[in-house]
Parts: sequence; structure tokens; C-alpha cells
Amino acid sequence: MRTLNPTVKLFAILGLALLVSFQNNFRLNLLLSVLFFGITVNERSLKKSLLLFSALTLAATGVFFTGLLYYQGNQGGPSSAAAIRYGLDMASRIYCFGILGSSFSVSTTINELIYSLQQQLRLPAVFAYGLLAAFQIAPIIPAEYQNIRNSMRSRGISVNPFSFKMLIPLLVKSIRWSELLATAMLSRGFDSEAKRTYANTFRVTFMDALFLSLCLVMGLGGTLIL
Repeated sequence: MRTLNPTVKLFAILGLALLVSFQNNFRLNLLLSVLFFGITVNERSLKKSLLLFSALTLAATGVFFTGLLYYQGNQGGPSSAAAIRYGLDMASRIYCFGILGSSFSVSTTINELIYSLQQQLRLPAVFAYGLLAAFQIAPIIPAEYQNIRNSMRSRGISVNPFSFKMLIPLLVKSIRWSELLATAMLSRGFDSEAKRTYANTFRVTFMDALFLSLCLVMGLGGTLIL
């Protein structure tokens, strides 16, 4: 999947996710989960794939019992087959959503996605570079949060992790980062209206159209047949 166009992959996977969202189809969910889990294992190590599967299993177990109890309380009697089926339908969605998202994330970097959106969907440069900056700054936020917390402790100020005393300095720093970034881009002659070239170009190829068609056929066919 790494060779496919990121924008095509995004819309294909979003389409499948939306299709799964609006129906209870255990067989379709199972089919998509198995196919895309195979893609995930191919792109990612088996150990990481199993860790993902374990996390999804934990979430799916909770959703299964929630769906089971909800159905028993509102639709049928205790331990009814319909309630179990409803719980399985809900739990299989968790696997499907998680594995679909994982297959996209392991085969696409954020830079590739943003550049592809610029080229295929004409995403304005202001939004594109803003998104790139946000994703670059995101890893810094936990460390900065810890610095603020340590600073307050050194002053004898006791705060809980979700206190506004912690959030306000972090918000101020985020605004300062955005201003510094905007100033740096303008000082280097950034012009959002200028015509620009790309080091990596993305085009919609026959393989992209084939992948999108297969996803469409698989989703709609599974809905009608399974």
C-alpha cells in the first residue's frame, strides 16, 4: 500500500469506515478486518501488529458486553441469541475501525498525505504548512507540559494534571510558537499565492483506481451479499 496515492487511500478507507458505521454486518466487518490486518502485518512488525490486536481486543470486549446488556435491557430476554449477535456486531466494528486506520497510518506519512492533498485536492498552502507545523510541534507538548509542572512544583504550587494553572501556560506557549513560526516563514519570503514545485509529486495511477474500485466493490458487495 505504500506505493498508492495517499489521497486515494484516505478516501477509500474513509468510505469503508462510513459503510461499516451505518450497518450491522458482522461478516463484512470480519472480512475487512482480516484483509486489512494482513496488510498491516506486511507493513509493520508482527510484534507491533499483535500489540495492536491486543488493544483492540480489550476495547472490543468492553463494547461487546455493553451491546449485549443494552440489547437485553431494551429488546430481548437474558442470554438471547439476538443479544449476542448484536454484541458481536458492535465489537467487530472496533476491530474494523482500528485495523483500517492502522493500515493507513503504517503505509502513509503525514508529509506524504499533506503533499498529496495539496496536489490532488488543491489544499491551500496556508493550511498545508499549518498542519505540518502542528504535527511537528505535537511531540514537544508533553515535554513542555512536564517542564511547566516541574516549574510550578519548584515554586511550591500544587496542581493536578488537568488544572487550568497547567493549561493556560501551555496555551500561551503554543500561541508564541505559532507566532514565531509565522514570522519565520514570512521572513523567508513565504507567499501562499505563489506557484510552487514539489520534490515529491503524487499522481493518481491505474493502481490507485484499481484499489479504490476494489474497496468500493468489496464494501458494496459485502453489504448486499454477506
